[in-house]
Amino acid sequence: MTLRKSFSTVTHRMVIAPSSYEEIFEAAVRKSQKIAATSLYRNLGYHKKVEIRRIESANRYVVKRLKDIALTTPFLKELHPFYKELLSVLIDIDSLKKSVSRIYRASSIVNKISRECIRKVRQSKDHNSIIKHRRSYFGRLKSILKKLDKDFKVIRKAQLDMLKLPDVRPEIFTVVVAGPPNVGKSSLIRAITKAKPEVREYPFTTKSLTVGHIKVNSTIVQVLDTPGLLDRPLSERNKIELQAILALKHLADLIIFMFDPTETCGFPLSYQKNVLSEVLNSFRNVPFIYVANKVDVASKNHIQRIQEIIGRDFSSNIVLISAKERINLEEVLKLIEKHVKEKEQHQSS
Repeated sequence: MTLRKSFSTVTHRMVIAPSSYEEIFEAAVRKSQKIAATSLYRNLGYHKKVEIRRIESANRYVVKRLKDIALTTPFLKELHPFYKELLSVLIDIDSLKKSVSRIYRASSIVNKISRECIRKVRQSKDHNSIIKHRRSYFGRLKSILKKLDKDFKVIRKAQLDMLKLPDVRPEIFTVVVAGPPNVGKSSLIRAITKAKPEVREYPFTTKSLTVGHIKVNSTIVQVLDTPGLLDRPLSERNKIELQAILALKHLADLIIFMFDPTETCGFPLSYQKNVLSEVLNSFRNVPFIYVANKVDVASKNHIQRIQEIIGRDFSSNIVLISAKERINLEEVLKLIEKHVKEKEQHQSS
């Protein structure tokens, strides 16, 4: 079990940066204005007390907000490599680090200005001087926050991008289902998982990630369909999609590659074989299970052709199933269980 915090734990505690510095400044002013004088300023001491409380109230809010933004924005070292890879595409990591650092340092500067202005308020000899130093505090505060406006925007974009990432569990055994479009990958996940699979957004694709879970003895296994990624040759990929595929390498403990021997998916077996070859090349250290779907409508000729085109090395290990009619799914589950046990034995040795 990884010692890293789960991605949902890390992101759900984030304090989101404002879209503009004015949001923080105006909130600070409103908080200070809630501290109203109970009567006309009877004497200098009472006036000083009210204005000091106003400065302190605004200062507490701003310092806490700045620190919370900086300290709850995840550091990459907290995250699983799967998320590190995805974020390296979505986010300029160096810019984010610098912006977070500036935000945190600014909290100390704001505190320092608060102490200076409060000291000057205490030393004031008349009402006008008290008002002058309170206004000075808010003027300097606004100036500091305005200089951080770009940093707020950098951090906010990064935080919102993080929230778009799929909340999967990299620490548990994960099966990734691959194969050309329309071969029945989502149908297989729905058939072998008891609870209804969840659909989650996945960056760089126009589709979503389907996540299901099965229980193998006492072990929870995560099953993922990745539409738009492991379904066509890498030669058709752009740089960002290739990075997303690279991220999956940190997630997959087992890959189920699905074929459609009937070719009703719209892709000939020769194309399906090319996709398999490239997925195998990308995931060299990951074990594979080969599955031919739609056998309920496949003819003997379809089965013979897949054996001829795919080749003996693969065809001899292909499990013939029908996700729709639930044919031979137990064999797939037995193979998953076999790989789960092998990993558990390897980890315990």
